[in-house]
Amino acid sequence: MNYFRKFRLTLALLLSVALFAIGSPIALGASAEQVQEVRDLLEQYHLSKPDDTVLSGTEMDKMVESLHDPYTQYFDDEQWSSFNSALEQTFVGIGIVISEEKGIVYVQEVIAGSPAEASGLQAGDALAAADGKSLKGLSSADVQKELRGVEGTSVKLTVNRGGKTLSFIITRRAVQLPAVAARMLDNNIGYLSLSGFSSNSGNEVKTELEKLEKNGLSALVFDLRNNGGGYVNAAQFIAGLFIEKGILAHMKDRDGIDHPLEVNGSKKTYPVIMLVNENSASASELLSGALQDYGVAKLVGTKTYGKGVVQSILSVKSGGVLKVTVQEYYTPAGRKVDKVGLTPNVVVNGAAEQFINAYRLAGGQKVTVTTASGLITVNGVRMAEPGITLQDKSVWYVNIKLAASILGAKLTYDTKNHEYTLSKGTQLQTIKTNDSHLRIKDGQSNIDVRLLMKKFAGFSFSSNGETLKMVASK
Repeated sequence: MNYFRKFRLTLALLLSVALFAIGSPIALGASAEQVQEVRDLLEQYHLSKPDDTVLSGTEMDKMVESLHDPYTQYFDDEQWSSFNSALEQTFVGIGIVISEEKGIVYVQEVIAGSPAEASGLQAGDALAAADGKSLKGLSSADVQKELRGVEGTSVKLTVNRGGKTLSFIITRRAVQLPAVAARMLDNNIGYLSLSGFSSNSGNEVKTELEKLEKNGLSALVFDLRNNGGGYVNAAQFIAGLFIEKGILAHMKDRDGIDHPLEVNGSKKTYPVIMLVNENSASASELLSGALQDYGVAKLVGTKTYGKGVVQSILSVKSGGVLKVTVQEYYTPAGRKVDKVGLTPNVVVNGAAEQFINAYRLAGGQKVTVTTASGLITVNGVRMAEPGITLQDKSVWYVNIKLAASILGAKLTYDTKNHEYTLSKGTQLQTIKTNDSHLRIKDGQSNIDVRLLMKKFAGFSFSSNGETLKMVASK
C-alpha cells in the first residue's frame, strides 16, 4: 500500500450501513472527467481490485454497477446531502413513526420535540386523510409519501381516535430522530435501544447507560433490531463500554492484510442481552458479533442481515462523493459475516416474543402486554407486530406463540393429531386446531385468553373496547 493510499484511507470516514436504511442514488449527467476520476479511485481502492476490463463503462451508473457491489455508490452534492441527513437520522416531515395493520396505518411513535407532538398527535391514532385525500387502503410507504413535503409547508391530517375524528394542521420542518432510547424495567432491568450509528450515538449510549447504572442496573436488554448501521467508529466506541481489552473486528483489505480495530474500555458486571433481527446490519453486526464472541452478550432474535464489508468516503475533485467498499470484516473469533449474518444464541420470531424472551433471560418475572390500534406494548416498550390479537364479538384471542412467551411456557405441535400443547411446569393444556377456543386467521393460530386464565396460574387479562391487557408472572 503506497503512502498516499494509506493516508487517504486513514482520513476517510469508514461506514458500515445497509442499503435498506438509506436508499440507492443514481448518478445522472456525470461529466467525462468525473467518470474517469471515479474509475481511477475504484481501481485504486475497491476491495475487488477492478481494472479497465471491468470498469469499461462510459456512464457513471453502469461503471459502478459493473462491480456488482450494492454498497459502492457515487453521489452528487444533493444526493450526498440527502444520504448524510439519513445517516444522521434527520429529515423534513411532521415527526411520526407509523405502522400498518389490517389496511389501517397508525401512529406508532410521536417523536419528542416534533411538529406532530406540538399539534397533539398521539400514538395509536389511525391516519384517515391528508389534505382531504383519504388514506384508506394505502400502504405505510404510500402514506409516508403523502406526508412528505418541503420544509415550512403544512399538511392537514385527519385521524380517528377512540371513535372520534380529529383534524390537525401540522407544519413540516427538520426533525431529528432520537438514536437512543432507554428506560428502567422491573427488577432493575434496563432497556436501551439504538436505531442507528450516527456521529454522536456513542456518547448518547454512554450517557443513557450511566443513568441506568446509577439507578441500580442489574441487567441490560440492548435492542439493535432494525438498526441498519452507520459509522464504524461509533460501533468501536460503544464496544469499549463493554469490552475491557480486545478488538471490534478483523478488517481485511484488498491485499488480504488484517487491520484489527482495537477496543480499550471497561467491562460490565451485569449480564447483557442483545436483541437482533434480519434488519440488524453492518455496524450493528460489528458490535453484536464482538460482544457475542467475547461472551459479553447473548443474542436473541433472528439471524442478522449479513453485511460484512465497510466503505470509505472519498471526495471526487471534479465533483461529488464516492462511497467505496474497501474492507471485509470478520468477528474477533474470525467468523465471516458478509452474506452470512450472525446466528443468535436464542432464535425467536416476532417482535414482542423476542422482547419477552430477552427480558426473561435478563431475570425479568412479570410481563404486562397491552394491544390496541395496531400496536403492542410490553412492559412499557411499544413496538409494531400486526395481527397479534383477534377479537370475535366480545371474546379475545391471542397468537398462540405470543401466548407461550407471555406465560413462559413451552409450545409444541403434534402434526399427527393436529393439536397444540402448552406446558409450564405441572400446568398443561392441549388444544386441537378445530377446538372452539382456537381461531385460525391468515395462517396464524390464536387462542382464547379465557382458557389461558383458567388453565394457567398467574395469568390474567382485561379488556376495554379495542384494548386488551394481559399480565403474567414467570
